[in-house]
Amino acid sequence: MNKIYEVSGTLNKGFVGQISYTICLDKECQEMDIAFSFDKQRYTNITEELKHEILETCGEEYKEETATDEALTSAILGMKTEIQMIAYMNDKFIGCIHKQLNTRHMYFSPKEASEGCIEQPSIQGVIKVTLVVFNVLMDGTSYNLALSAR
Repeated sequence: MNKIYEVSGTLNKGFVGQISYTICLDKECQEMDIAFSFDKQRYTNITEELKHEILETCGEEYKEETATDEALTSAILGMKTEIQMIAYMNDKFIGCIHKQLNTRHMYFSPKEASEGCIEQPSIQGVIKVTLVVFNVLMDGTSYNLALSAR
């Protein structure tokens, strides 16, 4: 397959929203792969500063409860940056991957498609990929989106 489009970006802590990319295919294709990846999905270094920040953020809501260090660490380990992707072709839904993976592929062909995607008898026209961002944990979270086709 040949890479037709690639874009990278950086998201900051707390970002919630949608980012859409539109790619025009200049000819009909036999197969298409949309690859997406991002970093900083989970905290890997739990510092006292991070624990304090989390307690300050949630403090008003839970001021009557006392969080043990073990419970707080467990909660922080359970947090994640969550970014999902949805694909459309010519304004028609063709797939969505809602998995907790920081690298995924959406593959389309007339006889085969990735889980969560719909086989496409004809791959042509305008492809729209929307990144649905539910929560970004850390500043400088990088992502990469690439569309390849043959």
